[in-house]
Amino acid sequence: MPEPIPITESKQLVVEGKDAVVFFKALLREMDLAEIQLQNFGGINDLRGFLKGLRRRSGFAQMVMSVGIVRDAECDPTSAFQSVCSALHGAELTVPSQIEKFEGSNPSVGILILPDAMTPGMLETLCLRSVADDPAMPCVNGYFNCVEQRLPCTELPRIMEKARVQAFLASRREPVSPSRWAAHKGYWPWDSPAFDHIKQFLREL
Repeated sequence: MPEPIPITESKQLVVEGKDAVVFFKALLREMDLAEIQLQNFGGINDLRGFLKGLRRRSGFAQMVMSVGIVRDAECDPTSAFQSVCSALHGAELTVPSQIEKFEGSNPSVGILILPDAMTPGMLETLCLRSVADDPAMPCVNGYFNCVEQRLPCTELPRIMEKARVQAFLASRREPVSPSRWAAHKGYWPWDSPAFDHIKQFLREL
């Protein structure tokens, strides 16, 4: 489990994994929201311990006014929300009554589930949604239709959204490695409506 980094800002955005850190760093820069500090809590099983550690960090009680927590829905956004609520309760922080709503004070707390409050998936699902109208996407979809017809299910990509992101990025003029997909400038259209609810969450943080 990663350790919380020293607190330097009053707004803390706690996200799941390195790709999410890079993605939100790029989005915050695009939105010019420099006062938000990113924290990487690692994997979903690490969140409770990470939040307890964050609360113990020097300056938390005196400085932090709001905390936003972001995690993937995986198979069930409701279950993901309940899991985050349980972690917040264990860390003795405010437990919001619904997704994307900030509640409490000193700090106020909000939970963002990706891609949204109703849909199974993850950060990659959201990014693919933002490029659904890109001219390359029919080619990406055709490729995976072919793969699914020709390979047994035991040999298909374990997480199809991640595979689709890699295929989409391979269609760009300058393909990037999987370790850098979340940040590459210009590949995700920040003005897409797919990102609107995330932007609103960040503005309310």
